[in-house]
Amino acid sequence: MDSRVLPDTEQINYLCAVGLGPIAYAAYGEDFKKSDPKIFDALYGAELATRLIYSQIETAAEQVARDLQDIGIVPIFLKGISTSNEFYAPPYHRVMADLDILVRDSEVDLVMSKIGTLGYEISGDQWRVYQETGHHHLPEARHPDTGICIEVHTGLFAPDEFYANEAVFQADVFLGQTANFDFKGSRVARFTPEYQLVFTVSKWSVDRDWAINIKNINDLIHILRKHETSFDWPVLTHWFEKNPHLVPITSALIQYLEQADLVTVSPQMHAALDHPARKLASRSAKTIAWLLHTFPFNARDKRYSGYARWSAHALWLYLTKPDNRDLGIPGALWQQFYLSLLYGKYSPFGKLLAGIRKSPARMKRH
Repeated sequence: MDSRVLPDTEQINYLCAVGLGPIAYAAYGEDFKKSDPKIFDALYGAELATRLIYSQIETAAEQVARDLQDIGIVPIFLKGISTSNEFYAPPYHRVMADLDILVRDSEVDLVMSKIGTLGYEISGDQWRVYQETGHHHLPEARHPDTGICIEVHTGLFAPDEFYANEAVFQADVFLGQTANFDFKGSRVARFTPEYQLVFTVSKWSVDRDWAINIKNINDLIHILRKHETSFDWPVLTHWFEKNPHLVPITSALIQYLEQADLVTVSPQMHAALDHPARKLASRSAKTIAWLLHTFPFNARDKRYSGYARWSAHALWLYLTKPDNRDLGIPGALWQQFYLSLLYGKYSPFGKLLAGIRKSPARMKRH
């Protein structure tokens, strides 16, 4: 008799919401087809939608890669389009919303011209915001027929984003950490496994959807399982030593994944992360484990509000700061509460204050 325990409806909804619907369909689809047709329909819908979107993005990537190859440009595939073909079978199991490529500053004009000839458009508002604020990628280029968007990056982090100034994420480093591969007959590139590791963890760490971002964690698991035994340890150890944020966030996530029996890393990895000056304090480590367990891994099966997710991410960023100390945690919690009260996007207090401010205007109109 099959004793496997299946996820309940709430867990299935969460898996679909965080981009793991197709994987859940592959794992549980046949079971639910027999036991719960409603859940099966939800999973099958996620499977079909993801397959369609991936097909459109893959076609766009093939067209862009081919046209750029014709003018001698090798784009670096980023994020989902990079990891989907390397780690996932079928590739559409890696859910993504758009196509991300990285090019040199000197190649931007040619690249954007080619993308324009393929029918992609950038709205005037997008250009205005880009020119006013600056960014690590150009404005999103959207195809009016397919709705597919392409983001052309010249850097990895926005200027005001955490880790933007770390040496490891400057162009003189990341442009030297690529490996070419064939994509549908065109030559493209992706980051080396070591660089994929530090980039994936760091990008996940600052992501505004950190509290529900399982996709990047899944990418990391695949990177470790496939490549960890062949990492260039001197290079990786050097990055851990010279870039202060890397040790806390990498060690925290890997420690959690090991405790959950999702990965088993080598002694070399533990040695590379053994940096006494950046080792997480005891209480911080326990709080971080609770945060990971409660939010991205949704251990309590609850739908947390946007404010709760925002607060969890703010606390994660504080606890993984290289200079964090346990004694500073109460002060950090108070500061987080105070800032969210005044400025937090999701703060219920902020919404209340906004409503109060709008009341006189409403009264005048009436």
